[in-house]
Amino acid sequence: MTTLDETRTAAPQLHFAAGIPAFPDARRFELRSWGDPDGPFSVMQSLDDADLAFVVTHPGWFFPDFQIDIDDDTADRLGLREPTDALVLVIVTVRERAQDATANLLGPIVVNRHTNEAMQVVLHNSSYDVRTPLASN
Repeated sequence: MTTLDETRTAAPQLHFAAGIPAFPDARRFELRSWGDPDGPFSVMQSLDDADLAFVVTHPGWFFPDFQIDIDDDTADRLGLREPTDALVLVIVTVRERAQDATANLLGPIVVNRHTNEAMQVVLHNSSYDVRTPLASN
């Protein structure tokens, strides 16, 4: 599993050619540590809008069986040639109580590790949810 520390080193600045859903003008983001430097979380901070940031994590930290099939169009747009070229992150919604935090597994972020080109994809025909609890209750 790729750690977020490796992610921060490998792709500190991400470029979303088409922006991200609901934020089409936010195209450049930087990954920054959030919390414990060795912990599972980073902040994806917009470089285009100082007020826009997302907490992200590698899904393997919390969902070891999480797998996606990247469609050919996405792979072509991001220039992915091998499965190992892709880094997958998920957006975390932080709640008042830490145990209520959720992850958007239905709309992961796919990053080309070599070019830092990224896009948020929506997984069609998936059983994943946009509000999957990080912790079991």
